[in-house]
Amino acid sequence: MWVITVYGKNDIQMFEFDNQEEAKESFKKIKGSKVLSEVIYYSDFDSKIIEEAYLNSKVS
Repeated sequence: MWVITVYGKNDIQMFEFDNQEEAKESFKKIKGSKVLSEVIYYSDFDSKIIEEAYLNSKVS
């Protein structure tokens, strides 16, 4: 799951997306202060996969 958090002057809005492509497309269109986050449920993955994803992650 992907989440875009948008920070306004008086509020915070959050939008959920099922895939990265849709989230990135929307992220480009949203104006203002915003954060794109990937939500990973550790209980859904093998610990080896989690470790590999962590080691290969990039901050952009």
